[in-house]
Amino acid sequence: MGARRLLLGGIAGLVAVIGAHAAEMPVKAKAVQYVRVCTLYGDGFYYFPGTQTCMKIGGFVRAEIKYDAIGSFEPAINGANAQFFRGGDRIDTRVRAGISLDAREQTSYGTLRAYLLGGWQYTSNDAPTLSLPGTAVPTAGGAATAGATPNGANNVYFARAFVQFAGFTAGKAVSVFDFFDTARYSLQTNFAYQDLGINTFNYTAQLGNGWSAGLGIEDGTFYARPIKDLNAAPPAGVIAGFGTIFPILAAGGPTNSPWNNAGLLVPDIAGNVRVDQPWGPAQIMGALHDDRARYYSATANGVISGVAHPADVWGWAAGAGLRVNLPLPGDSFDVQAQYCRGWSGRCIINSSSRLADQTFGLVNGGTIGLAWVDNAFMANSAVTGATQLQLPVAWNIYAGIQHYWVPNLRTSLYGGYVNYRAESSAVDALVCAPNRFGPGCADWAAWQIGSRTLWNPVRSLDVGVDVQYTALSKTAFDGGTVTFAPTGAAPTSFRVGTTGVVSALLRIQQNFYP
Repeated sequence: MGARRLLLGGIAGLVAVIGAHAAEMPVKAKAVQYVRVCTLYGDGFYYFPGTQTCMKIGGFVRAEIKYDAIGSFEPAINGANAQFFRGGDRIDTRVRAGISLDAREQTSYGTLRAYLLGGWQYTSNDAPTLSLPGTAVPTAGGAATAGATPNGANNVYFARAFVQFAGFTAGKAVSVFDFFDTARYSLQTNFAYQDLGINTFNYTAQLGNGWSAGLGIEDGTFYARPIKDLNAAPPAGVIAGFGTIFPILAAGGPTNSPWNNAGLLVPDIAGNVRVDQPWGPAQIMGALHDDRARYYSATANGVISGVAHPADVWGWAAGAGLRVNLPLPGDSFDVQAQYCRGWSGRCIINSSSRLADQTFGLVNGGTIGLAWVDNAFMANSAVTGATQLQLPVAWNIYAGIQHYWVPNLRTSLYGGYVNYRAESSAVDALVCAPNRFGPGCADWAAWQIGSRTLWNPVRSLDVGVDVQYTALSKTAFDGGTVTFAPTGAAPTSFRVGTTGVVSALLRIQQNFYP
């Protein structure tokens, strides 16, 4: 019994000593949350430490291989790759990486937001460096070349950079004229593709019950296509008989025309009225573009070259679009139509090079299809007199439907039609008639149909296949004959007629935004 009391007393003493030492030790501080989750704007946002600003970081890495297509799935319808001689590429690859930053905070005027999406890309035939000079069409026409004025960047991918505040948007953002979401149905980036981003300063008013109206000024130089002076000196190597406006060069085939556009003075003006409802959105839109030429290149009719010029003219564009959310989850149908006069680049995205007008120079065997896209025509000759700017007409209709087979597998079907008419008495007099073509010889039309399937083996990984057929159903200069030397080949004669091409793409992309 005495031993038991002694043991219990010893244990009690030891506990007392340990307790006394523990009381002298510092209390562990409560964990500090250095990064707090921000739930105001959806998943993936975090507070900047010490601020009320929320930030989301995202991005993607993409690798793709294409057949009879270039860039970001532009079908091979002009240039060396569309001639199908040994000097052109049938296979093209591209790797692109993008990083996005989205910063938002609440103010007494609503949400203040800044957004950035940019990165880098590396494409077949690029040199092994970054930040190379981009390509643009020289003043005298011809192929787009590095270092030509105006210019761009070749390896830099720059999609968005804008600030939004109290209904205003300023920066490189979606135009208020844009509606159809091509990327919802296809992996391509031309024809009726919108959503490319443009420098814009616009305001969107929320009218209630899902209605809104937007109005803004925009830098339309991206969509600028040549204003053609039909008296301009032809580029070197133009084959006699096709004049200066639609050059068929002796080396390389059809290419871009020289341009006579004046500098930017008046920005584009664009507006829309939109409604968003549970069944989907709908929009009508319109825009104005200042067509400005430099000077007449010929002295005649009392008009002095390099001094006189035609009056500026407003080009314009109008459109309407509709999306219907179909009964099954994720399924949808989109349709859009646009009409453009004197602003052809708004209806037909024919090139990523500024002031490029060549659209088709597509060879099928012994036949070549030809088409160009210009914003206006002018001339000063004995036949035409000193004309004012004559504006062509372009219009399109495009549609797409998408179906989810299962939550991680979807297929789309898309297609469209584009039509271009020069509507120029100067073209008829100085180009068509001398070459024994009837009026409207520069008019053309094309259509396209395609299907894309996208599989997500895991949530953040896209594996996509896109196949499309693009056809020039009405060619400019139909029935004519041209002779030129395709890239790296001997001179060859081609009959001008309708042509088409099948293009395909395989894309693998990981999206690492939350």
